[in-house]
Amino acid sequence: MTAKYLTWKQPRKVVNANIMQEVLDKVDACQLKDWNTSLKPRLHKESEFDVAQRSTYLRVDLQAIWNNIQILKSKCANHTKVIAVVKGNAYGHGSVGVARHLSQCGVTHFAVATSLEGKELRQNGVTGFIQVLGSCVTEEMDTMLEENLTPTVSDVNFIKIWAEKIKTKHEENIDSCDQVYQKFCVVVKVDSGMSRNGCQCEDLPKLMKACAEHKVAVHSLMTHFAQAWDDPVFTQQQLATFLDAVQPYRKTGVKVHVANSAAIIRGFGTHLDFVRPGIAIYGLPPDSSLQSACIVKSLGLKPALTWVARPSLVKTLEAGRSVGYDQMYKLLKPETLATFSFGYADGYNRLLSGRGVLTDTKANQYEVVGRVSMDAVTVIVDDNVTRDTVFHVITDDYQSPNCVANMAAVLGTIPYEVATSLAARLPRLYVTNQQCVGRGTH
Repeated sequence: MTAKYLTWKQPRKVVNANIMQEVLDKVDACQLKDWNTSLKPRLHKESEFDVAQRSTYLRVDLQAIWNNIQILKSKCANHTKVIAVVKGNAYGHGSVGVARHLSQCGVTHFAVATSLEGKELRQNGVTGFIQVLGSCVTEEMDTMLEENLTPTVSDVNFIKIWAEKIKTKHEENIDSCDQVYQKFCVVVKVDSGMSRNGCQCEDLPKLMKACAEHKVAVHSLMTHFAQAWDDPVFTQQQLATFLDAVQPYRKTGVKVHVANSAAIIRGFGTHLDFVRPGIAIYGLPPDSSLQSACIVKSLGLKPALTWVARPSLVKTLEAGRSVGYDQMYKLLKPETLATFSFGYADGYNRLLSGRGVLTDTKANQYEVVGRVSMDAVTVIVDDNVTRDTVFHVITDDYQSPNCVANMAAVLGTIPYEVATSLAARLPRLYVTNQQCVGRGTH
């Protein structure tokens, strides 16, 4: 198919100025000098919509994800390995597509939040080590054993039942093959101060003894930081508490890991056996502040996701008409409206009603008006917009008003929530070197 490209218009004045000024006021705007400058043009072949089979889709840059991992790895010791966190559908980017690509790049360790997330990866050809984070429960055991997933454990009772299930499922081999127990290993989590999951430090010897008595192999010991991004004192306390608790077991060769994305960037625990980057893999900052965006950008990280859409209908209405549910917006003059076939069921937050912004490929901004509904959003446009005009619902940068971080700021939340809210029904097109290499939802 012959590629067709868009004609760009001159930048339009910024809308929602008051809302975005609230974001800008948090820090000096000079920290991100290109806030209101035109973005580098991003061309989208119309054929991508045909591949997506919908008038809206997510464009996931797999090369950006791999580059982000390499940047994060460069901040760690040479021997430190990466456990790529792909829970929450890879933070909305599509866990299967991301994990399969990273596997091809040489990543051998992954982490998910539930056994069913891990099962989905296995069913789609992802091999290697897959850890199920959190505090695993007995209801997940059968799936984890069937799919060779590694549970995160915090209590002795789980270890006992895990060992019994291994023996039951592999009874014919259990007496002659210790490799069965080695295969179905566990990660023991220690609560070093976050007070959420994990055993208490004083209870760790009991768990390690139970593992030894029941022949359950320990893959590694871990903890999780509560505030690695902006509380170095407490994070250092957590690290010291954890290292003191695990010291006897490290001497016997048990591996340890503590560092999430924030800790990797801040330099906590990057000398240990593994790191567990999550949000930073996808080029997103841990919060919605401009300071955080500047830090992440300065490292060379890049957002991997763009949400693309074209109008399903463009029409001009006379003054006096109301738009959407609850007649939230009324036209004071004749206006051209574009309706887009996505809504809060796709992950576009209802709180963006009258507050959201879409941009075109030249960074012109268009205001969302009326109520965001389940399957539709309405935007005021100019006469140059047609049903073939390509818009960005989310941009792959740190400065546009509709990038993930700034969208989170408008919503009063964090980039994690914006990204993980992107629904599975949104097609995901995976690209490398600007070429589409696959399509999926997960």
